[in-house]
Amino acid sequence: GSGRVLASRNETQERSIASTTKIMTCLVALEHSELTEKVTVKREHLREGSSMYLLEGETLTMEELLYGLMLPSGNDAAECIAAHCGGSGGSGGSAQFVRCMNEKAKALGMEPTSFANPSGLDEMGHSSCALDMARLAAYAMQNPTFARIVSTRTASVGTRTMTNHNKLLASYSGCVGLKTGYTGDAGRTLVTCAERGGMRMIAVT
Repeated sequence: GSGRVLASRNETQERSIASTTKIMTCLVALEHSELTEKVTVKREHLREGSSMYLLEGETLTMEELLYGLMLPSGNDAAECIAAHCGGSGGSGGSAQFVRCMNEKAKALGMEPTSFANPSGLDEMGHSSCALDMARLAAYAMQNPTFARIVSTRTASVGTRTMTNHNKLLASYSGCVGLKTGYTGDAGRTLVTCAERGGMRMIAVT
């Protein structure tokens, strides 16, 4: 919580970060939209990889999409959110949203970090380091809505029941959430937050 680093190794080495990217996607969405806003899914939002299984033409609230973003790690939710918050339904909106992600990173002092998409799929110019992701996580957990979403084990959206990919929520005493990730380039990535005895700790692996 204080921002003090207690232990680190290779903490400034630039790496692919996979779906831990979505910590920033969620944070920027919360700062640029209302939870009750309605969003309609378009075909170009449907992406490869992990998914909340959106259907073209369906309408969800921003809050429902954020649960789909952070629990099952939906790349489709990431694209839908980015296009909506970026001010247009298409790829132009997504590009504007990614600019907002990079502006937020700069404001938080995340110097080596560069975002190229809202989902974390492997792409040139999309990387961060463990120290930056820890800084981001510490900041994001101060947002009560963000903290509520990432600590949720299961959520229902329409007929879907979504389970949080973060197994530590169920297996590690005091775990209050954060985000898993996996791609071929990144391997397994994980940002974890836990609280015990009034102290909040964040680990990035």
